[in-house]
Amino acid sequence: MKVELLEVFGNDEMVANCARVSYQKEASNYSDEQNEKLINFLARENHWSPFSHPCLQFRLQIPIYIERQLVKTQSGVEYNSISGRYVDFSDTYYEIEQFRTQSKDSKQGSGEDLNNERNNIALFIQEENIRLCKKHYEQLIGIGVSKEQARSVLPLSLETTMVWTGSLYSFIRLYKQRTKSDAQKEINMVVTMMMEKLKKTDNFKHSLKAYGL
Repeated sequence: MKVELLEVFGNDEMVANCARVSYQKEASNYSDEQNEKLINFLARENHWSPFSHPCLQFRLQIPIYIERQLVKTQSGVEYNSISGRYVDFSDTYYEIEQFRTQSKDSKQGSGEDLNNERNNIALFIQEENIRLCKKHYEQLIGIGVSKEQARSVLPLSLETTMVWTGSLYSFIRLYKQRTKSDAQKEINMVVTMMMEKLKKTDNFKHSLKAYGL
C-alpha cells in the first residue's frame, strides 16, 4: 500500500481566520499563542466548521476492500479511482502476510494471529486464488469479453489507485474512526500513513494537537 500527499490547502491561520471572521477580525492581528488558544477552544467545544475550510488531497494505492472502508466517510470528501472499464489494472494485489482469527467479541473484527501452520495454509490459498483470478480475467479478455465485465472475476485484494480529497475536519473524523481498537488493522495502517504525511507539513500542528493528535 502506498500513500502520497498531493496538495494541502490552508493552515492553522486559516482555521483561526474562519473563526474570527464572525467578529470581523483576522488571525494576523493576534499572536500565535492567542490563535492556538482559539483553536483549542473550537475543538473542545465542537465548533467544527472552521476546520472544514482547509483541504487535503492524497493519492492512495490500496486494495479494493480497504478503499470501500475509506469511502464510507463521505461528508466533506470527494474521491476518484481507476476504472476497470477503461484500463487493465489486474497486475497489482495486496497480499496479506499474517492472517488473523475471527474475533470472539465482534462479528466484523479479527482476533489473534493464526499460528504458523494455519497461516502458511492461508498464504497458499491466497496466492492460488490471485493466480487463478488473474488467469481467468486474461482468458476472458482473450476471447473478446469487455473489460467492464471481465473485471467481475477479480478479487477484492486487487489494488486500486484513488485520489482522496477532503476537508481537514473530515480527515480528522476519518482518522479517529479508523484508528479505534475495533478498526481493521489494514485501514488503520492507511490512515496512519496519511496522518504521518500531513504532520510532516507542519501546516496544522495546533489543530491536530487540539484534537489530541
